[in-house]
Amino acid sequence: MDRATLVCGAIGIVFFLAGTHRLSGAEPAGPALNVAAAATASTSFVSGHETIDALNDGNAPRDSNDKSHGAYGNWPQTGRQWVQYDWPQAISTNRVAVYWFDDNQGVRLPKSCTLSYWDGKQFIPVANSRGLGLEKNKFNTTTFDSIATMRLRLEMDGSQKFSTGILEWRVYDDGKSPNFPPVAVAGADRVAILPAKTHLAGRIRDDGKPQGKLSSVWSKESGPGEVKFDDANALATTAEFSAAGQYVLKLSASDGQLSASDTLKVSVENAPPARPLQIIPTRNYSIESPFWRQRAKMLIVNWIPYCYDKCSDPATKEGGIDNIIEAGNKLAGKPFKPHHGYVFANAWVVNTLEAMCVGMMVDPQGDADIIAAQKRIRDGIEDWIPKLLAAQEPDGYFQSAYTLSGRQRWTNKHDHEGYIAGYFIESAIAHHEMTGRKDTRLYNAAKKMADCWWDHIGPAPKRAWYEGHQELELALVRLARHVEEIDGPGRGRKYVELARFLMDSRRDGAEYDQSHAPATQQYEAVGHAVRAVYSYTGMADIAMETGDIDYHSAIRSIWNNLINKKYYVTGGVGSGETAEGFGKNYSLPQNAYNESCSGCGEVFFQHRMNLIHHDARYADLVEETLYNAILGSVDLEAKHFTYTNPLDQGHARYLWHVCPCCVGNIPRTLLSLPTWMYARDEDGLYVNLFIGSTVDVGSVAGTPVKMIQQTDYPWSGKVAITVRPAEEKRFAIRIRVPDRSVSELYSSAPDSNGIASLAVNGELVAPVIEKGYAVIARNWKPGDKIDLELPMKVQRVKAIDKVASCAGKVALRVGPLIYSLESADQKLDKPLVPESMLTAEWRPDLLGGVMVIKGAFADGSPMLAIPNYARNNRGGKSMVWVRDR
Repeated sequence: MDRATLVCGAIGIVFFLAGTHRLSGAEPAGPALNVAAAATASTSFVSGHETIDALNDGNAPRDSNDKSHGAYGNWPQTGRQWVQYDWPQAISTNRVAVYWFDDNQGVRLPKSCTLSYWDGKQFIPVANSRGLGLEKNKFNTTTFDSIATMRLRLEMDGSQKFSTGILEWRVYDDGKSPNFPPVAVAGADRVAILPAKTHLAGRIRDDGKPQGKLSSVWSKESGPGEVKFDDANALATTAEFSAAGQYVLKLSASDGQLSASDTLKVSVENAPPARPLQIIPTRNYSIESPFWRQRAKMLIVNWIPYCYDKCSDPATKEGGIDNIIEAGNKLAGKPFKPHHGYVFANAWVVNTLEAMCVGMMVDPQGDADIIAAQKRIRDGIEDWIPKLLAAQEPDGYFQSAYTLSGRQRWTNKHDHEGYIAGYFIESAIAHHEMTGRKDTRLYNAAKKMADCWWDHIGPAPKRAWYEGHQELELALVRLARHVEEIDGPGRGRKYVELARFLMDSRRDGAEYDQSHAPATQQYEAVGHAVRAVYSYTGMADIAMETGDIDYHSAIRSIWNNLINKKYYVTGGVGSGETAEGFGKNYSLPQNAYNESCSGCGEVFFQHRMNLIHHDARYADLVEETLYNAILGSVDLEAKHFTYTNPLDQGHARYLWHVCPCCVGNIPRTLLSLPTWMYARDEDGLYVNLFIGSTVDVGSVAGTPVKMIQQTDYPWSGKVAITVRPAEEKRFAIRIRVPDRSVSELYSSAPDSNGIASLAVNGELVAPVIEKGYAVIARNWKPGDKIDLELPMKVQRVKAIDKVASCAGKVALRVGPLIYSLESADQKLDKPLVPESMLTAEWRPDLLGGVMVIKGAFADGSPMLAIPNYARNNRGGKSMVWVRDR
């Protein structure tokens, strides 16, 4: 028998088994069963952000860069690498299929590969091989003489400087393999809110050799109460719980001879408070904080006018206000030009408009530069509004690409009709607030647009629909609240109903846009990260407005998965391993995608969760994301921005982007500070962020209240809060007690949580701590003053062992700020001494004035770290995680 080594070349498509099975890009056809599921996979090397488990997870990739179910890759290794299957007993096979991983970056197709099996003493090549190729976007299949073995090894030779990888490697039984147990997959861990059910969707893979009929059963393995399954023998069923606590549910599978099981964890919680906290809208306010005032000034003076100019320039190839002008021309019966740029090009126009309106609400306090910029911005708003209104169709519909082309509405969910509509609505609300609710032009247009969607989208006889990019859902709920306040109770309810219909319609689609399952049955953060966090924000809004327990269970489950398994230490989300989206649990590569828009959406989501649960940990995360994931999206002068925010960053920020969706999102989020700083309920006021400012927070306990903060935070932990109710009133002020390690992924040392001291009118108090808030309930008089001090220690941050990309590394933090090391200050390949002293030092001469961290590397050379938001303003490279051994 010829035992020549199987060399994998581009051989093409092979026909076998009497020519009845065509092996193409789809899953290999044929009666044989895949025994890879019963194997244990190993490798010479796997990247920290990829996984060997992807080899035999049974998924069929869409293409060679489909990492939605994980990928095996060996970047940055080059040359020969191998993967191997081991079985507990010998299998018999004569066919394998490989789907290569190629990300068009560091991992590419190999130049050759070999397949060998263990003969009991050594690995030897398979014989008479035919077929296995090196083509992308397909299963490459080979046949060979039957072998009986307990080990099979595939070796790959990298091409040039590139590494290699595999999405799926299948091994097919030739009819003589023994029986293996089926593989049970219980599903994602989740949270269930009483008295809701959790929706179970187990799977059984029996890729071995089945003998008998497959059966399954769900059971309770542990937990404090009773569990009732709707149908314990059905893979898709529901489970109800009698009491709160931690449960483990088990899915057992049997093929009549052999059995296996898998478990999932369910954290059963009591329902959140019946009434959510009230949102503090962003209205006219002033910023006294030196830190935030400078950041806000640069956005108002430089970035927002620049975005307006780019959107107003007909030469902007991505499209801008010119598309909207042409749509208005067509509707007016005038000559018009076709739409240019992306179909969703209106989005950055209306998103920038909202940023312009929010920027106008910041008190210039006599600053000549801000005053001049705000005059320009106001003129720009007045220039754009008539053009937007002229482009709105008579029934309220708005999207220039559709108006100009005449294409049929609601026929392509990926054309961002709702995404644009949502941003239009949010810009209209911001404009209404900016004018003191006096100018109703855009407000009325927003209601007309929402009414158009309400008239056409909904239960039969209306049209069933959902958006490929979520934004309209959360905007509709925001509009509903605004309408209820302006026009009266009940007037905005239909917009909540429309938002829920759009969300409830999501099903039978793909993880990419979170339509793979009904919203109430989603328990894991998946897909495109911006779409995801917008979707979860909309779900949280719907849960708040309806009280639907299934929605509450879903968003708590998603939150738990996102924060404890897929969250970066900077507060960014979206590893980029899928299309601009999430990877598998604990996969957090340092070359993260962390799109700026996903950081904005993460703030929106955490803010809604804070409102729902009255819990400070969600505000802790708002602060973490705001200071670290979003603030550095623009440079210190706010003249350049970055679309992605990796933790190891070598690229400079840029003036514009081929997809400028973030350009307005960043400033509208950063300048909506009053909304992130405060919330209120019938019992009092919640203080979530510490920023020197003056904010009217509205009515508290029946009286208008103004809050004045004086602080140099985040450079100092001292905060003074002056309370100014219009009249003396009794209510509670709840002050967030910072927790720097909300995510279970990270721990910090030394401890720097809590409040070091707290006084009211100079007298120390020891408040009750409730849900992360220090509660001070008393009669508040105008001028009462709260003084507090927050610990601001230099901390080392470590990731848990499951986060392979952070193994042997440490990150640094002071207060809310994560720090970066820059090549402008030192070489970045040296380890930091674990026991070395770290000190914080104020540097007024550096990067506009920053607190730096000083220490020493193992070789004795000095180490300097700067706040992550200030990274890459001096060229070179930066990194968050540094080796400490």
